[in-house]
Amino acid sequence: MDARKFSTHILDTSVGKAAANVRVTVSLLDEIQEWRSLRAAQTDADGRCLLLEPGQFPSGIYKLTFHVGAYFAERDVKTLYPAIDIIVDCSENQHYHIPLLLNPFGYSTYRGT
Repeated sequence: MDARKFSTHILDTSVGKAAANVRVTVSLLDEIQEWRSLRAAQTDADGRCLLLEPGQFPSGIYKLTFHVGAYFAERDVKTLYPAIDIIVDCSENQHYHIPLLLNPFGYSTYRGT
């Protein structure tokens, strides 16, 4: 049984809260080294988002584009980063959870559980 899933969670560290309603685009690097967009999703009220479910998530190199400019604009906050790309190698047969810790002038990410 394929248990692979791909998910994210965004926390806005400038206010100490989850970042809700942020659009996230998932792309896969194809065999000719070009990005192929797979889908767009949106974080829920808790800042969480299931990006790809089992059966939709083959091994490969993925790019997550977090469209955070609109999130900050809605709050009348200037940001240096209108979008953030995170590229991950998802070659193991396991769940991948990639959180984003966000503020208007910086960000950090890590391999979550």
